[in-house]
Amino acid sequence: MKRFIAVLLITSTHTAMAQMCPGGGVNFNSAVTFDPAWIYGCNTGTSCNGGVSFDNRIACQPTTAMDACAPAPSCGTAGNNASNIWFKFYATATTATISCFQNTSLVIAVQAFNGGPACGTLTEIGCAIAGGPSSGVTLNLSGLVPGHLYYFRIFGSSNPVSQRTGLYCFCGTTGLSDFVLQVVLTSFKARETINGIELSWSSSSENNSQYFEAEHSNDGITYQTVSRIAAAGTAVADRKYSCMYVPNKGGTNYFRLKQTGMDGHYVYSSVVTIQSGNGNEFMISSVAGKNEWQLRVNHSDFITLYNLAGQLLQTYHVQAGLNYLSTVNLGGGIYLLRSRQLNQVRRIYLSN
Repeated sequence: MKRFIAVLLITSTHTAMAQMCPGGGVNFNSAVTFDPAWIYGCNTGTSCNGGVSFDNRIACQPTTAMDACAPAPSCGTAGNNASNIWFKFYATATTATISCFQNTSLVIAVQAFNGGPACGTLTEIGCAIAGGPSSGVTLNLSGLVPGHLYYFRIFGSSNPVSQRTGLYCFCGTTGLSDFVLQVVLTSFKARETINGIELSWSSSSENNSQYFEAEHSNDGITYQTVSRIAAAGTAVADRKYSCMYVPNKGGTNYFRLKQTGMDGHYVYSSVVTIQSGNGNEFMISSVAGKNEWQLRVNHSDFITLYNLAGQLLQTYHVQAGLNYLSTVNLGGGIYLLRSRQLNQVRRIYLSN
């Protein structure tokens, strides 16, 4: 069945797709793994428009009875529900959205579950029913565990028996994967330092993970890879990673992680944002064990160095970005550094 689906997706370019029976019967063990490729070309309306049509009519579902192994839907009226088709997915984040639309002969509903695979072990985690035969349905899930296996079923729910079966198509569905995640992230953070923006993340487990790519964006839309770090491969203990990024201008910075496994599958993390220097300040720090200061500015500038008596000791010409200022000829104590361009002063202590 999985190979049959892949052939249809690759060879067909028309809006009229073959009607498919993904997981019929009355036992959720027949559930078919959700394939993200099923939403390709999907638009609103009552036609898949290049997506993949699925069928829960009598040809796919020999009986219209609801699966007795699963809890009855909490939404709708029990007497209106029939003809359930089963799917399963691996969560890629703590939230997921299942969105479908259907043709005018079906009022579609979605019910999602945690638990399984034994009969009677499922617990409902969400349920939603379309408002009519042409309105579509969206089920938003939260509190998911990334990499965990979940089930859901598509079924018809309508007082008219004729609208309990029909064709439907996935659209706008997110957070669902057809493979086990290689990495389960427990944190992903960004903080500004004297050297730039430090990205740090940690994982609670890894399964055949290959590498991480840190991606940056100035607008939250277009991303570019700024660092690539090898992953642990397979690990059950917590792992920690970090990298640095030096922005070329001030403003809002957007970051996300691309996690790629040995099999080439990849998923993206959630996005973190951080404000970098906006052009009206400069940052300086001492470096332990070295005779230098680190100075970061957003524009080329002249930095003047004074002691507390106001005596001019040194003038530095610095460029935008990270600069290193020698302190070889300076003794311990407090010094003042002044930006000529910004007319700002920083106090810094130099140990002996």
